[in-house]
This record gives sequence, C-alpha cells and structure tokens, in this order.
Amino acid sequence: ALPICLIFKTECQAEREKRDLAIYDEWNKLVAVEGQSRTLVTEHLMKKYNIHSGGTIYVIRKRVEKRLKAEEGKK
Repeated sequence: ALPICLIFKTECQAEREKRDLAIYDEWNKLVAVEGQSRTLVTEHLMKKYNIHSGGTIYVIRKRVEKRLKAEEGKK
C-alpha cells in the first residue's frame, strides 16, 4: 500500500478547485435535462463564472473528471 502523504495547496488552488467542481456539477445537472443546448449551457456558465472561452469550460470539466476518477481509485 502507498503511504498517505499530505497535499499542501495554496488558498488560490483550493478556491479554483471549488469553483471548478461547481462548474462541473452545474454543467452535468443542466445537460441532464432532455433537449438542453450544450452550447447555451456553456455560455451560461461562462457568464456566471466570468470565463471568456468555451474551451476553458471544457478543460475545467475534463480536469475535474480526471481528479474525481483519481480520487475514486484511491478508495
């Protein structure tokens, strides 16, 4: 078994992870609605979180997905 190590994060990193998770959760909740436009969901999240690129929303979603899978693998 791997030893458990402490992970130190700056306040900025912790806040970004919290924001990213909120974007990920909201994206999944909104696109779960049948007939929902993914483009408009992305635009809504861009406005809400003051993000200037739809690609950034995509990168955030993939980063959170990867982190959640990694955390799941540790359990």
